[in-house]
Amino acid sequence: MPDVGLLTSTEPVPPDTKVVIRFSVEVGELPVYNESYDVDTLSEELQQDKAAVLEAWSRRLLCAVESRSRPGFSAALTRCLTDGMCCDYGHQNGVDVKTVPAMAVTSADRSPAARSGRR
Repeated sequence: MPDVGLLTSTEPVPPDTKVVIRFSVEVGELPVYNESYDVDTLSEELQQDKAAVLEAWSRRLLCAVESRSRPGFSAALTRCLTDGMCCDYGHQNGVDVKTVPAMAVTSADRSPAARSGRR
């Protein structure tokens, strides 16, 4: 937060102050994926195509959840963030995150044995 006083802390951020949203995924407290978004740029993109921006943002949540129990987590996450396909090792057994109820699938259901019909 820029320097503010007790009476000015609720005033709008000055236009010449950059505001950034950071998206970071960490595994065991080690960052494996980072993105930064300038709020002014996001504002322009939202005006142009709000639905596409919101879909891209929701993909960040869905991909992190769906990639969590996949082999090759980092590759799965990076691929998924690019095109919405979450795949083991970034290229095998892919699913479109828009069609998967991510919270309804357990990590046991994502195991290679479960996907091949064995438990």
